[in-house]
Amino acid sequence: MAGLYIHIPFCKRKCHYCNFYSLAKAKFKPELVQALVKEMELQRNYLHGEKLESIYFGGGTPSMLNEHELQFIFEKIYTAFNVEEKAEITFEANPDDLSKDYLQMLKKSPVNRLSIGVQSFNDEELVYLNRLHSAEEAISALKRAQDVGFSSLSLDLIYGIPIATNESWLKNLNQFKELQVDHLSAYNLTREENTAYDLFIKKGKYAPPNDVQGQEHFNLLLDFTRENKLEQYEVSNFAFDQKYAIHNTNYWHRKKYLGIGPSAHSFDLLSRSWNIAQLKPYIDSINNELVPHETELLNKSDKWNETIMTGLRTKWGVEIEYLKQNFEADWLDTFNQQAQKYIQNKQLLKSETHFQLSKNGLFFADGIAADFFRVNE
Repeated sequence: MAGLYIHIPFCKRKCHYCNFYSLAKAKFKPELVQALVKEMELQRNYLHGEKLESIYFGGGTPSMLNEHELQFIFEKIYTAFNVEEKAEITFEANPDDLSKDYLQMLKKSPVNRLSIGVQSFNDEELVYLNRLHSAEEAISALKRAQDVGFSSLSLDLIYGIPIATNESWLKNLNQFKELQVDHLSAYNLTREENTAYDLFIKKGKYAPPNDVQGQEHFNLLLDFTRENKLEQYEVSNFAFDQKYAIHNTNYWHRKKYLGIGPSAHSFDLLSRSWNIAQLKPYIDSINNELVPHETELLNKSDKWNETIMTGLRTKWGVEIEYLKQNFEADWLDTFNQQAQKYIQNKQLLKSETHFQLSKNGLFFADGIAADFFRVNE
């Protein structure tokens, strides 16, 4: 089983914090849609006929696609690839795009899961992030989605916003609870280079993220989700009743996926590749029947590092037997030695079968994982 990712790089305007490849305009949208369909044809053998168990429209803002464009893309997906009958098909959307008519159109399409970029239910925080919608619009959009029949919904929230307080963060979480949505993705605000947020910090207009505040909000998040029986199955992802995001879970389990569109990434177990993050050159290259990409063959160190990084981020952890079967014995010995300090300070847990991060370690997942990385071996 494999996944398909489709990148739609258009936005009405850029959020201050966003470093994903996107453009605050929809110029060349018809040309891009044609190129996406053509790239699928060029890449149809990348997955060697494996069935698709997940399809994910990300961006940018996929909800800037109209009915004709979405239908055109789906027609190619179903002719170029072998799609599992019950495949998870996720569509990212902004609340301000989700009118009743647009939601009804999506419901008629193969889309069966919505991921809605709320980010906050606080109007002041939304302005700070440069979001277009208001808190009221976000609530209304989620309720409309439920009314038209979308039962599989996820919403995104951001914590660690400098102007936020513990109280405003808890209000966001309680609003999520009131809406009875089955999946939550919660991300710590980070400073990414070459974003508007980064520029504002350099100019002294905005405060940089505060690690202490971020950890406080994260701990409040963990307390809230446990009290409300939301399972944390990945550092930033929580679900009721095991309603995990299949597409993203397969990333963490290192399954194959194909990325279509400018800046999209692909993985075939042996290598990773990524398309250029430039719209017009991407379109021109695809029209010349060339996928404009770079590829990196993964050596054993790369595979080790990815196994540790993705495993420690999830509830499943890193399987000791997998490390024994796939890597040198002395690598696991070194890992065990390095792990002791994290075990002693209660950030890492070791059972007979797995290494897993504790509540105290989850906030530092990436830094802890990086401590176990190996280089060019």
